[in-house]
Amino acid sequence: MNSRPDHEAACRLAGTVVHGRGIGKLVGMPTANLELPPGTPLPPVGVYLTWVLLEGRELQGVTNIGARPTVDRDPEVTVETHILNFDGDLYGKRLDIWLYTRLRSPRRFPDFSLLLEQIRRDCDAAREFFGIRLSPSPLFMDPERHLATLSGREVTLSPKEFDLLYLLYSNPDTTFTQERLYEAVWHQPANGWCHPVENTVFQIRKRLRNHPEGQNLIRTVPRYGYRFGG
Repeated sequence: MNSRPDHEAACRLAGTVVHGRGIGKLVGMPTANLELPPGTPLPPVGVYLTWVLLEGRELQGVTNIGARPTVDRDPEVTVETHILNFDGDLYGKRLDIWLYTRLRSPRRFPDFSLLLEQIRRDCDAAREFFGIRLSPSPLFMDPERHLATLSGREVTLSPKEFDLLYLLYSNPDTTFTQERLYEAVWHQPANGWCHPVENTVFQIRKRLRNHPEGQNLIRTVPRYGYRFGG
């Protein structure tokens, strides 16, 4: 477990996770929408590095306080936290968060792909701040350049292949359902349609076939989905 930062230096918010619009999961970054007690004072709008306490479990994430200009034109200020390396149902649960460094101001992006790239950079900044290190792996992925290398050798991947593999790679302790992967990579509700996920995983494995160290990078969890094999 990472050492806990000085909570006295942070702004604390606590509330109940409520249903949002579900847009976050369609860009691969589901968020917990926090409903705060009436009259709770908020810090300036922006994107913050966040320490999270969930049912005694200590986690880290990125919190957006403000409107969502890329998603809609609703001026309502919301508090939404993306928890790193976590995939589960949070609705109705209490969440305590401590806001640390303010990374940036909210901004509108022309499309979801650019928003996703920025969120990835925000998550990388959170990992750096909290000292989170991904498990050692022969695979290295650079989302800004859409570059993947295996033991130093570049692996050619299509955009969908890269996004699916990166989601698993950057969340090594999480097992994703096929539905969740479809929504994150194809940016639309799955509605039971998961064949593209199976086909994309097949293509990634095919591209890695000539790399012995890459044979088990994607592990199948029977009757559930996939996880990163490292």
